Amino acid sequence: MGNIDKENYDELIKILDELIEIIVVMRKKEKDYVLAQNEREAREWILFLKGHRDKEELKSLEDEISDRFFSKFDVRIGKSHLDDRRAELMKMYISKSNEILK
Repeated sequence: MGNIDKENYDELIKILDELIEIIVVMRKKEKDYVLAQNEREAREWILFLKGHRDKEELKSLEDEISDRFFSKFDVRIGKSHLDDRRAELMKMYISKSNEILK
């Protein structure tokens, strides 16, 4: 299937980096198990992404992120703009990945 180009790859990295930053800030304000789980999984995703550029492998990552988002992450954790941004970044990653991998 081939590799994705550097520009798109960097954009996916940037989205996950920001997601992790948002979760870390949220965790400083709220001690919530779901946030801890979100952070742990987001860190695993970025490690996987940093080690892979093949479209097939990245499709499996997109599928995993989509499954996790729609089954667990798309719940309100707080009533803050940070929580809105957290959910928005997840959707952005899924959408951008889907666009790139078509």
